[in-house]
Amino acid sequence: MKKNNLGYIWEFYKWQILAVGVAAVLGIYLLCVALLKKECALFVMLLDCHTNVSQEQMEQELLQALQLDQKEYTVSVQNELMISDTDGGTYAMTSLSRFLSDVGSEKLDVCGMLEYDFLKYDASNTFLDLRECLDETQLQNLDDSLLVTEDGRIAGIYADGLPGMKKDGCYDAAGSRGVVGVVYNTKHIDAAGAYLTYLMEGSSTILL
Repeated sequence: MKKNNLGYIWEFYKWQILAVGVAAVLGIYLLCVALLKKECALFVMLLDCHTNVSQEQMEQELLQALQLDQKEYTVSVQNELMISDTDGGTYAMTSLSRFLSDVGSEKLDVCGMLEYDFLKYDASNTFLDLRECLDETQLQNLDDSLLVTEDGRIAGIYADGLPGMKKDGCYDAAGSRGVVGVVYNTKHIDAAGAYLTYLMEGSSTILL
């Protein structure tokens, strides 16, 4: 009798049962993804940096320098996008769209680009005053490597004044200087400041 009841239920309600089963499996999967998802502690974009160091290596070194728990946190360093000095117009537009999208969605924290482009985007206040994430002593030590705007803001640091940039061969092409700055709407200002400190010191452990 029990078998007949089960057969009856399956015959008339199998689609509902399957739907509930699929929903349950999907719910468990999404829960596992949410629990295992790592928080991105810092997102860096280095446009037109022309380095031979891979993104993965930069990310690993940065994770270690910031002493982040790799089970809980991740960092993202995008160093392959180009908006200048490229024959691929489509690629340049794709890179620019990515940059603008990541700024607009408040994903991007730190960005490096060639001086000409940096000044162009800083004209619309894309970068915050570095006094908000670095102390006076650090800024004084940078001396002539600071990019100071007409209104007195310290908008960026020239890459050739950052040992961490020179170590990776970033922005070392003759005749073009790179500048690194913190995006105005960063959600990780402390980590952004720690990253700049890491670049200033070359290869050191930085506590957040």
